[in-house]
Amino acid sequence: MDSTLVCLISASNTIYRIKNYSYDDIFLNGHYYFKKGYGKSACIGVKDMIDKNYNIPLVYQKMNERGYTNAQNDLYLWLNEMEWIPINKIKEYEYDEGETKSIVPFAITGAGDKWVWIVADNGEEYSVGLCEKAETTGIYYAKNTEDAILRQIIEYVASSNFYLVEDEAESYQINEKELKNQLEKWKNNFRGIINDEYIDIIEKLSKLSLKHIKCQYGEWYALLTLEEQDELIDKYIKFDLLDEEFEWYIE
Repeated sequence: MDSTLVCLISASNTIYRIKNYSYDDIFLNGHYYFKKGYGKSACIGVKDMIDKNYNIPLVYQKMNERGYTNAQNDLYLWLNEMEWIPINKIKEYEYDEGETKSIVPFAITGAGDKWVWIVADNGEEYSVGLCEKAETTGIYYAKNTEDAILRQIIEYVASSNFYLVEDEAESYQINEKELKNQLEKWKNNFRGIINDEYIDIIEKLSKLSLKHIKCQYGEWYALLTLEEQDELIDKYIKFDLLDEEFEWYIE
């Protein structure tokens, strides 16, 4: 696959140009490029927070135990736009000088943006946020980790990553059979990690067929229209802070 590609990120209904980064690029080779011009200025590390007052969400602990978060082995569980970071690598993360210590990165997008847990002081479960590297504010993406996983799957099956006619396919697109195989894999691998209702939703999605989508953003094939995607998100993922902004970097 080419290092850049154009795809529909339906979370914001916007077309983005994606560049692929690995967590090694960010965590081992210096993650400080997130804000252009910011230098390497290590402060407190995540390990200090985890050792003292932070618990990795149970959903992610189970994923890590099963080997799903380690891209170096065959058990790694791919999820669109969420490249997992193993817990041992999470603990090695050191904050840049301007970063708030209320976030803990656990995954990255193809563009190098950070998926983070937003640490709550009141003992409540940690929300999931998306911090784009070019912005100082992020958005609340989901109430918790399992909601973030389901939302990402819902948005994926509504995106432009699929084709019906092979001769017309882009290099990053997959066909309906491959998509259904992926949904089956998510259903089986996330069983016992996310709640049974969410597993049932994934199974129902796998029984749908690709259909032609036409709207103001263009035309593509997907299992869900953007309206159907939004209805599912509103029903299962919605919470008070959904898509609200929070400050993650102080200039």
